[in-house]
This record gives sequence, structure tokens and C-alpha cells, in this order.
Amino acid sequence: MKKERIAAIIIAAGYSSRMNHFKPLLKFENSTVIERLIHTYESAGIQDIYIVVGYKSEDIMEKLKGFEVNIVYNDAYGEGMFTSVQKGILALDKSIDAFFMQPVDIPLIKAKTLVLLKNSYINSDKGVIYPTFTGKKGHPPLIDCKYNAAILNSNGDGGLKRILEEYTKDSLDVPVFDEAILMDMDRREDYEKLLKYDKLNAPNKEECLAILSYYQVPDPIIRHCETVEYVTHIIYNEISSKGIYLNDNALFAAALLHDIARNEKNHSIIGSNMIREIGYSFVGDIMASHMDIEVSEDGPLTEKEILYLADKLVKEDLICKIDERFKQVLNAKGNNSEKIEKILIRWLSAKSIIKKIERITLKGFMYG
Repeated sequence: MKKERIAAIIIAAGYSSRMNHFKPLLKFENSTVIERLIHTYESAGIQDIYIVVGYKSEDIMEKLKGFEVNIVYNDAYGEGMFTSVQKGILALDKSIDAFFMQPVDIPLIKAKTLVLLKNSYINSDKGVIYPTFTGKKGHPPLIDCKYNAAILNSNGDGGLKRILEEYTKDSLDVPVFDEAILMDMDRREDYEKLLKYDKLNAPNKEECLAILSYYQVPDPIIRHCETVEYVTHIIYNEISSKGIYLNDNALFAAALLHDIARNEKNHSIIGSNMIREIGYSFVGDIMASHMDIEVSEDGPLTEKEILYLADKLVKEDLICKIDERFKQVLNAKGNNSEKIEKILIRWLSAKSIIKKIERITLKGFMYG
């Protein structure tokens, strides 16, 4: 039976010569790259973390005071990354079963991605687990320790990639919804791109579609979500033209994902919790109110209100005017007074949101 003690080897020993800045200590918000990676692995339940250092090792060790990690010094760091790979493997505790091989220049991987890879390793008979995004392999691979000898005995020609290619029959590709597995930062422009990506605090459209695919959401529901997202764009463009700016990245992601659990009872709550678990709390918060909402008529327009309204304007994948939509729903409920009362409350909430939009835009709402 396969054991579950899994480590992470983070390679942070190189010169960062193409970046012209020392990569491990670059900042993302209030954290350095090396700190960010450690926190990510800890969040994924990885306790055995090895940091391979070399160039500017003292700077890294100073930053990591107080962290429960294993520092491994590579005195041959000038000979290339593969020497750091070997040093990290040599330092592993003998009871460790497998390890993530994590370059420091791929800093924004998500804890959920690591959990998916870890579970795939535990539940399969494969020795090398790769994350993939839209069919492309990324980092970090998860490698069984049975390959330690092959790596340690190699002269490094072609790097770790060439060695692992010899064991393709013992590998498994795991689709993840994390574009960051493909995003490295060799140069300054790469770092700037990653900074923008990190500030989204929401999955981009490709990641949203990957999430829907992973959870096997049926095509008709995806088409509905895409139409709702289209409507949120229309509404947001109207209000932003009047100087009202909200978290559009989170709003559009919530629109694409709002019905991810549509076939479940209380699907808005279940779906929002699924997205929070991935790491997108605010997106989940927006999703949670797309079925029922309390509208403050005198308060500012919110992302939750826009998604709520957009969802009420879309039947399957067709856009309807608000009164037309609710009349259709009422007709479908017959004489069920309890359901009719709930529908009327939702209708009034939608009309209240429309009034807020009309006050902002100083014109009638296009789907009113």
C-alpha cells in the first residue's frame, strides 16, 4: 500500500541572471516568492519542505527565520539547476515516499493544485504525476522516491526532464484549473505579468472553463453561465462608463461559475463553497447570493446584485426582459402559493436593482 509522506523540494539556489533581480526575494503583495511558496505547500498539507539555497543563501536564510523548513546548501549552484535537484534529493528523510520538485521561478501555483496532484499519486499506481492546464504540462511534478537513484546517478545532461521522460509509462497527467503551473518568471516582463495575474484574486476565463470541465458541468449549464457572464459585461460597461468601478474580475468569474453545482439542492451555497475551497473567497461570496438576495435600495450597487440580476435575465441561454422572465416563471408554478410568494420576492429584488442601475446611468435599463 502506498504511503502518504510527501515532501517538497524548492529550488532557490540560482543566480537569477536573466531577471536582474534575485527571484526568491521578489515581492508578491506583502510576501516574498520563497515565503509565498512555503505558505502554499503548508496550506496543501505538505509538512516536509526542503529549500535548496546557493547564491545569496544568507539572505534567504535570514528571511526564513522562524519557518519550519529544512535548508539545504548547494555549494555547486554555479554548475546549474540539476546540482540543486540532486542536493535536495540527497537531503530527503529516508521515510519520505515522494516529493514535489518546485522551481522558485514558478511561484503562484495554488494549494488546490498540489492537493489534486497528491491525491492522484496516493490513489494511483503511477510514479510521476504531472499537472496539466488545457493539455499543457507544467510544474511542479510529483515524483516517487523510487526514482531517486536514477536522478542521483545521472550526469545531468538534459536535466530532470530528460530523466523522467524515460518513465512515461509510469507517469500520469492530471488536469488542473491553475494556469500558474505554466507561468514562470525568467525575465522582468514575466514577473510583471505574474503580478497582474496575482492581483486578479479570481480565476481568469480559461481557468473558469477548466473548473467547469473538471466538475463535469453539463454543456447546457455552461452555455447558461456564459450568457449570464455576457449580461454582466453589458451591465458593468454601463455603470463603469459613469465612473462606478467594482471588482469586475471577481464578478465575471462568479458569473461563469455561479451554477457549477446547479444539479444539487441549495446549489448556490454548495457551488460558492466549492469555489472558496479552491481559494477564491470573494468570488464564492458573490455566487452565494445569485438565487436570493437582500437589496439595500439606498446602498451602493454591488457585484452580488449585478450577478443576481444577470441570472434572472437569462432563461437557459436566452436573454429576456425582466418582467417577461418572471411572468414565464410564475406561469410555470401554477397555484403553488408558497412558490409564487418566493418568485414575487425575487422579482421585486430584481426591480430594485434595476432602479439602482437607472439612477447611476440616468436612463432606462435595457432589459427593464
